[in-house]
Amino acid sequence: MRIFISCIILLFSMHTLFAQEVVVKQVVGKVEFVVGKKRTIVKNFSTFSDRSGVFVLKDKKAQLFIRIGDKLDLLTFSKNKHKYPLIDLITPKQDAHKKEEGFLDKWFSFFHISHDNGAKIGDMQVADKSGVSRSFNDTNIISIEQIMIVDGYPFKIDFGSFIDSKNKQNKKFQVLIKTKYNNQEIFSSIISETYFSLETENIKKFLVLEWELEINDISSSRKIKGKIKSKTFQSDEKKLLDQLKDKAMLESKTNEFIYQIVFIESLRLSGLLANASYYLDLFIETNNNIKLVEYRNHLTKN
Repeated sequence: MRIFISCIILLFSMHTLFAQEVVVKQVVGKVEFVVGKKRTIVKNFSTFSDRSGVFVLKDKKAQLFIRIGDKLDLLTFSKNKHKYPLIDLITPKQDAHKKEEGFLDKWFSFFHISHDNGAKIGDMQVADKSGVSRSFNDTNIISIEQIMIVDGYPFKIDFGSFIDSKNKQNKKFQVLIKTKYNNQEIFSSIISETYFSLETENIKKFLVLEWELEINDISSSRKIKGKIKSKTFQSDEKKLLDQLKDKAMLESKTNEFIYQIVFIESLRLSGLLANASYYLDLFIETNNNIKLVEYRNHLTKN
């Protein structure tokens, strides 16, 4: 009992710690973090925690996409508001830095509420590239964590981290996905890469999407096994997520990138890493935006 209580206290403390930090996901234009007379140029993927500091957006085009704990926000420049004290961001008051509510404001508000129950601690629940983590049952079978996806969204699963890098060349793998309850085959393919993608929009659905995944190394007896399950959304949240996706898809045909990164971050923080992986690759293939390439490289390193 004492161990359980200690774990709860530790998790709460870690969640509080993450909630005191502002993690910068993307910067547009010139933004500074000012503490007294010290000015620091804000760069992508930097972290700030000094409660006396202030983010200052220096030009009309400046934007700052941030994460605080498991919350997302986008700070923008206006004549009436271009300075954002860190203390106000980590302990927000109602309408503290927004006057007119746009689409992203609505999305962030809904996203925050929907994640208040069972909040994640930073990126601790973000596992390997496709949302899986290593768990060996025996020498030949690798059991992976359940992979959550959005029903109707395509996804990409990368299992390269489970394959010995020395033995990846000339390998072939059989990928098989079946329904859990009636063993109906959903997908079957033999591939030479250590990743695959699947479009799910036209696959016949049941009440609950729950599939069994098996990846066989054809040249050996090694297998990777896991489950794929759809995440449950409230109807309003799914509608907003679909709208965010549509905006991100349209934006991917331009030189802008904010909607795309907001969409990917929202998927990742929801544990939908396989969907996030697919769409990030798709956005980069569409336009090869350097900001998105840098963002993917950062995710790959961490």
